[in-house]
Amino acid sequence: MNRKEDRPSKISYERHLNQLGIPEDQKKSTGGRIPDYVKYGTWLRVNDPEFFEKTYQEWKAKVRAQESNQ
Repeated sequence: MNRKEDRPSKISYERHLNQLGIPEDQKKSTGGRIPDYVKYGTWLRVNDPEFFEKTYQEWKAKVRAQESNQ
């Protein structure tokens, strides 16, 4: 099934990142630039849109490749 929720959208990527959480080396408490209390995906989308877009395109290609192998 190709349901809209299952497609690799920017919203689903943002949610994916939010679930993963902030990488330890990126947390402000460990010398990084991202406040410890924010949602990682949302923070990236708002504060570093170029990086978010680049990693989204990579993630989308990976997800689609996995779907085509099934």
